[in-house]
Amino acid sequence: MKMSFLARALLAATLALSAVPGFAAGPADLMASADDDALAEALVRRRLSQDDLAPYHRLEVVVRDGVATLTGSVRTKSTLDAVVTEVGKVAGVDRVDDRVKVEPNP
Repeated sequence: MKMSFLARALLAATLALSAVPGFAAGPADLMASADDDALAEALVRRRLSQDDLAPYHRLEVVVRDGVATLTGSVRTKSTLDAVVTEVGKVAGVDRVDDRVKVEPNP
């Protein structure tokens, strides 16, 4: 069986990508990971909007591969500590990447 150049190139690319961990996982695994991150992000946003935390910060959050990245500002260091602690408790968050600035008068 003779393969065309394009067929050989596609086969080679498929084999090469299957060795890369992110591509070795099936599409279902990748979708599940994205769904888990979206759920965790929604849970973090809900927690940050609750009355005990909401008035004290201006934050954005993105969750990717279980890492919640926080950006924005808070008024005090103690608020930042509380936010990081609470975000770390959210299901689906394995680690918090704190990129938040403390600005008493944002």
